[in-house]
Amino acid sequence: MKTFKSTKNFYGYPCTHRQWKADSHCKYVHGYSRSFHFVFECTELSKEMWVMDFGDLKDVKAWLDYMFDHTFLVSEDDPFKAEFVELDKKGVIQMRELPNAGMEGTAIFVYDHVNKMVEEKTNKRVRVYSLEVKENEKNSAIYCPTA
Repeated sequence: MKTFKSTKNFYGYPCTHRQWKADSHCKYVHGYSRSFHFVFECTELSKEMWVMDFGDLKDVKAWLDYMFDHTFLVSEDDPFKAEFVELDKKGVIQMRELPNAGMEGTAIFVYDHVNKMVEEKTNKRVRVYSLEVKENEKNSAIYCPTA
């Protein structure tokens, strides 16, 4: 079966997180300007002969903006979560809770959310094939679930 793929990048999402379970300096709050590289896949092109109409991704961009633009990402099991919630209430941070705020956890979280959005928008004609989440130019995590 033939498949088609196209890509879309979203850049410039300054946010912070920490890997509280780490024994290294990664346990401290630190930040990066994250980016997201989506690979879309389909077996049938649209009437325009596209995999994905990038104009249909405005809601994806809005969600990424909400989740990752100047935000403080907290893992749901972080022992200091209550303190971070208080800082959020006081307007010191914009907290967003994820199951795992690290890069691998972010990749799965974003993939699941955006794939649902894409499938709804395209009546399941298109899916997210893979997602690479970069914390900087040196480090990334790639999530590519099996079909």
